[in-house]
Amino acid sequence: MIKPSLSPLALLAAATLALAPTAALAHAKLVSSTPAANTKVAKVTAVQLKFSEKLTASTVKTELVMTGMPGMADHPPMKIAVSSAFGKDGTSLTLTPKRALVPGTYKVKWSGAGADKHNVGSEFSFTVK
Repeated sequence: MIKPSLSPLALLAAATLALAPTAALAHAKLVSSTPAANTKVAKVTAVQLKFSEKLTASTVKTELVMTGMPGMADHPPMKIAVSSAFGKDGTSLTLTPKRALVPGTYKVKWSGAGADKHNVGSEFSFTVK
């Protein structure tokens, strides 16, 4: 019977991978939002995003788009201007439009990179009654 042997370098690489923290392999993700995805809300003056880790501010891009308006079947998507500000911890981001959002459906898109430098993103929708 032949026993396979690993070189010292291969053993070191395997040990390093086994001991590496799994958080280093994870990407940043959106863990919650206000308003929450797929909800109907009465009034929205800001959209709050909470991420799984601190994002690098220079990599973050956000977009708030009105995708539908009551009574307008063919409402074209309309980008809503917002100001954005990170919370002190760097894991929360608030998007603030100039005025409260009017009734309709909205989509929030975001992208950015966390500690692992991988750019990720997602989107979700909500409705203002």
